[in-house]
Amino acid sequence: MSEPTVTSDMPLRASVAIAVGAGFKREIASLSAMQNFLKEWPQAKRGDCYVAAAQACEAAWTGERKLEEARQAFLSFAEKAGILWTGVDPVTALREAKIRRGKTRRGHAPRQCEKQPKH
Repeated sequence: MSEPTVTSDMPLRASVAIAVGAGFKREIASLSAMQNFLKEWPQAKRGDCYVAAAQACEAAWTGERKLEEARQAFLSFAEKAGILWTGVDPVTALREAKIRRGKTRRGHAPRQCEKQPKH
């Protein structure tokens, strides 16, 4: 059996978008980017999902696991940590909510769904 091939980095087929800071998105696009992000994660917040993701990344690096398995473990970690990017920019969402509240206060009530006639 041959030794696993270790490359300088392994790009992901689909990057993982995570939320960092106040509404900023960070794209994680490779195995080394996942590992670097995990190394930066605060010690006090490292739980079971963190350990699973770190171990999966290490195993992918040595060829013991597939890269996609490491990506899935990282996705699970990001979701559990509440940092998985949802696609909604929090700053924009807050601004739009404020605008909607202002319109409601000025008498522009939100449009209601029309009731369907009964047959």
